[in-house]
Amino acid sequence: MYDKVCEISPRIVKLKALESRMPTSNSRKMEVLTEYNNWLKGYLGEKSLEFYLDPLIRSKDYHIFHEIRLLSGNYYFQIDFLILCNKFALALEVKKRSPDWFFDGFNQAFLLFDGEKEEIQNPVAQVKLQSRKLKHWLEEHQCEEVPIHYLFVNSHEKSKILYEDGNEQIKNICNSEALIDKIDQIDKFYKEEKLTKQAVRKIKRLLLSKHTPDDPDILKEFNLTPKDLLPGVQCPKCNSLSMKYHYGVWTCPHCKEKSKTAHIKALEDYFLLIKSSITNSQLRYFLQIDSIKSANNILKSLNLPYSGKLKGRVYHRPTTPITTIQLVKEVSLTLQSGK
Repeated sequence: MYDKVCEISPRIVKLKALESRMPTSNSRKMEVLTEYNNWLKGYLGEKSLEFYLDPLIRSKDYHIFHEIRLLSGNYYFQIDFLILCNKFALALEVKKRSPDWFFDGFNQAFLLFDGEKEEIQNPVAQVKLQSRKLKHWLEEHQCEEVPIHYLFVNSHEKSKILYEDGNEQIKNICNSEALIDKIDQIDKFYKEEKLTKQAVRKIKRLLLSKHTPDDPDILKEFNLTPKDLLPGVQCPKCNSLSMKYHYGVWTCPHCKEKSKTAHIKALEDYFLLIKSSITNSQLRYFLQIDSIKSANNILKSLNLPYSGKLKGRVYHRPTTPITTIQLVKEVSLTLQSGK
């Protein structure tokens, strides 16, 4: 069963918001877009694994955690998927890359492009290190000892796994469609349970309570400030950031698209990129409107939590951002289309 479902990380949502608000003249815009595409591709690869993990997701014997991020010492480590049962734990590192993979006899990993090799970080070594960190983390929290296995999973249907003869890493590598068989092999290896039900519940509670989402200050990461962002309300049709507000309706001067709710995404961009609270004057600047009354009506219509009174009122970001839900829908459509 899913104990922590597969969902889009705050990092991806923030990268998307940042890229949409950077002028093309900014030299770092392409870097942000590349970063967003890489993280999104990683998420899509992980999301596609749900199809192959379905038998485990429907089973009460397995506990599945997506993107568990834990603090060990002074540093965090993150596991794409962690599968836990009463016999073993299994850490998965998932990659969705279109070129073929090649693993040589020196534990080096390469991507193959038209006969050319590009050396990259070895995903097997990555997940092996993560499994070791998990072992230490469980010891630090006085959990019962459990065997921890690890696998690199290639989730791209057209990518091949190539390797030199004698490479021992291959036992820790598989394609998505072979994942369940690998898990069955591990399960059959152990003839008896290693963890009691109480021990499994303890580990589950600890994983969920100690998990810390990757929620970065994205402007700081790219050495940007709010002054580097374009204000305005983005047209949902042509993406122009110059919609005009008149009598409760936003109109795009370029494509003439009309919307009564286009400001919601703009406000969420503000919360994601600048800070989690906003005043009437800050809203007016970011949405590029002049009327104090119109800004007040917009803020009230969203039923945002607030503090303070009258001119000193400050509105706060809601728990479930509407644009995050919309991004999930867009990504789901991308996944279904197979792009």
